[in-house]
Amino acid sequence: MTDLLLTLLCAALGGLLLRRLKMPGGMMVGSVLGASAFNLLTGSARSHELLKFAAQITAGAYIGSGVRREELRQMKAMVRPIVLVIGCLLLINLSAGLLMSALGDMDLFTALLGSAPGGVSDIPLVAADMGADAAQVLVLQLVRYLMGIGLFPLLIARLSPPMEEAPDQPAPEHRVTKTTSDWPAALVALLAAAGFGWLGKLSGMPGGAMAFATAGSAVLKLSWPRASLPGPIRQTAQCFSGAYVGAGIGMAELVRLQALALPALALVVCYALGAVLISTLLVRQGTFPRREALLAATPAGASDMALIAADLGIHDVRLVLLQVMRMIVVITLFPTLLFMLAGWLG
Repeated sequence: MTDLLLTLLCAALGGLLLRRLKMPGGMMVGSVLGASAFNLLTGSARSHELLKFAAQITAGAYIGSGVRREELRQMKAMVRPIVLVIGCLLLINLSAGLLMSALGDMDLFTALLGSAPGGVSDIPLVAADMGADAAQVLVLQLVRYLMGIGLFPLLIARLSPPMEEAPDQPAPEHRVTKTTSDWPAALVALLAAAGFGWLGKLSGMPGGAMAFATAGSAVLKLSWPRASLPGPIRQTAQCFSGAYVGAGIGMAELVRLQALALPALALVVCYALGAVLISTLLVRQGTFPRREALLAATPAGASDMALIAADLGIHDVRLVLLQVMRMIVVITLFPTLLFMLAGWLG
C-alpha cells in the first residue's frame, strides 16, 4: 500500500508540474513520467487495476454528464466517419507493421500487434495468448501511447489553434455546454458511472467499463440536468491513468526500446502521417473542424483522449463515440485479422 501511495504521489507531482507549465494533456503526461521516474529510481512503483477502472469511469462520467438530446440525434451520422477512421487505421497498422518487421528483429505478427491502435494494457495480453512476443509488443504499444497523449496533443495545440466563435453565434449543437457543478451532484454522477461501469467490466466487452459509464451518465444527465463534474475530478482521473501506465515502465522496457529504436521511429512516423491523412478526410467530409479531426485521428486510449480533449477546450461527444468504437473494434477484431494477414503475407 505504501508503494502504491508513493507512486500516486510521484505521478501527481509530475502531472502538476507539467500542468503548471501549461502543456496540453500535461496532467496525464506528467503523471506517466512521474510514476515511471519513481519506478526507474527505486524499482518499487506499484499500480492497481482500480486506478485504470477509476480513470475509465470518470472519463465516462465526464462525457456522459455533458450529453444533451441534440447529441443523441446525431449518432446515426457518425457511422460513415467511424468506418473511415477504422479502415484508415487498419491500413496504417499494416504499413507500419510491414516496415517495422523489415527494420527490426521481430516477426511480422509481433510487428503488426505492436503497431495496432488498441489498448496499451490489452494488446500485449492478446499477443501473449496468440504466440507473439509480448515484451516487444508492450514496448511498442508504450511508444504509441506516449506519442498519443504527449506528442500529438502538443502539436495539435501549437499547429491548430482553436477557432473563435462570434459572440452573437450560438455554440454548435454537438458541443457540450459547460455547466456549473456542485459536489453533491458530482458525487451522484460518479456513483452512477461507477455502477454502470462495473456492469460494463463484468460484461467482458472491450472498453465496456467506459462505454457503460458514459451511457449511464448520459441517462442520468437527461433525467437529472443537475448532474455534472468539476475540473478537479477530471484531473484526478488523468493522474490515476498516468500512474497506472507509468508504474509499468521500468529499466527492462528502456533496454528493449534501445533494440527497437528504428521500428519505434517508423511507428511514430506512420501514425503521424496517418493522423494528417485521416484528419484531412474528416475535414473534407465536414465531420469535424481541423482541431477535432486531428484528435479523432490520434491513436491513444479512448478515455485518455476524452480527458485531453477537455484540456484543449474541446467538448464534443462525437469525438468520444468515435474513439470508443475504434478501441472496441481494434481489440476485438484486429488481432484475429492481423494473424490471418501475417500468415498470408508471411
